[in-house]
Amino acid sequence: MSNDEPDRQPDRNGQPSLVPGTVLLGIAGILIVIVLVKPDMPDWLRTAIAIAAVLVVVALLVIAFRVFRGATRRGR
Repeated sequence: MSNDEPDRQPDRNGQPSLVPGTVLLGIAGILIVIVLVKPDMPDWLRTAIAIAAVLVVVALLVIAFRVFRGATRRGR
């Protein structure tokens, strides 16, 4: 069994984790829904939530770019 485990280890480490992207996607969805529902809140808070949603979406794009770049480099 010890011979099989080292073979599996590099394969697992080579794959990117989906957890950061999934968490950021969930946060972005929640923030966008809050802004769209328009609960009774001050304008500055609504603006801050909208800015936070945009920042989370930008972070998602950065993560997607890094995963894509890593996947294309492994393909060479």
